[in-house]
Amino acid sequence: MKEKLDYIVIGQGIAGTTIAWWLNFNKKQFYILNDEKKNTSSAAALGIYNPITGRNSVKTWNSEILFKELEKFYSKVEKKIKKKILYKKNIYRPYKNIKEANLWNEKISNSKYENYIKSEVNNKKINGLYDELGGIITSKSGYIDVNKYILESKKYFISLGRYKKYKLNNKKILIKNNKIKIKNWKTNNIIMCIGIDETKNKLFSYLPFKHVTGSSMIIKTKLKIKNIINKGISIIPLKNDLKNVGSTYGNETNNNGLQELIDKLSKLLKIKYTIIKEKFGVRPATIDRRPFVGKHPIFDNLYILNGLGSKGISLAPFCSKELFNSIEEKNKINFEINVKRYNSKNINK
Repeated sequence: MKEKLDYIVIGQGIAGTTIAWWLNFNKKQFYILNDEKKNTSSAAALGIYNPITGRNSVKTWNSEILFKELEKFYSKVEKKIKKKILYKKNIYRPYKNIKEANLWNEKISNSKYENYIKSEVNNKKINGLYDELGGIITSKSGYIDVNKYILESKKYFISLGRYKKYKLNNKKILIKNNKIKIKNWKTNNIIMCIGIDETKNKLFSYLPFKHVTGSSMIIKTKLKIKNIINKGISIIPLKNDLKNVGSTYGNETNNNGLQELIDKLSKLLKIKYTIIKEKFGVRPATIDRRPFVGKHPIFDNLYILNGLGSKGISLAPFCSKELFNSIEEKNKINFEINVKRYNSKNINK
């Protein structure tokens, strides 16, 4: 490779794709090197973005900033690839029990949630769902078609001559004068976005990654819904009676989540369905549930964007912008996501 690049991005999951778009929007010379590995967490992701999450249905971390960035970013990508990937959808949350209904009634009168609660559903039940107690409809949510986002982005970057299938290993990584070089490539900066495989790489293996498995599936059913349904699992309406269903969360590395998904679906769906496709991946999560973003503590030209966990679609635009501005403008990265929070703890271990 003779061309001197501004950046090389290693990996093209949600993180690698998103930082590549930031480089593209800012007219940087870059290349994506991707091993095209199957069963990645991005391939199994539902792609839901949702400002109210968790067992207690609370506002997600940094939601005002994250969601301001999110829809603007993906809309801009849509214009580039000339494909629709962003689907704005409300979320209908059937109550699990009276206690949950009472908690949501408290949120209705809480100004902190007034911009996110659309309406309460008391009597209008959905045919085919177990929602006898009614539920709540929340807004400012939706989903990204993750597979299309990654595939169409890949096609776009290939058309620009900015993508190559490439399997990086430790033998191809060269160290010289506190800088990292990749054999046969010339670049000013390298950004690592290889998901859970980072634990096998010598560069950032000191970071405390957490393996979190996730299973999802595409089903076909006559259930008629316009909103995303969320009750333990999520059901996303697609075309032609297809629905995307998921996800599970496991701390192992094996695909044991499908039966759990089927069991949860049986408690939510009254009508028959057919499984069309099963999906599985291992998410690169972190022990404090915050991403790893920033510069390596030793190597001056080496950066990481990883550990997005189950909220990759929501976090990726904000984290990519933080990383890009830290490199180009020398801005400080939000400390809660800055990889520096672990550098002093683990680099010498």
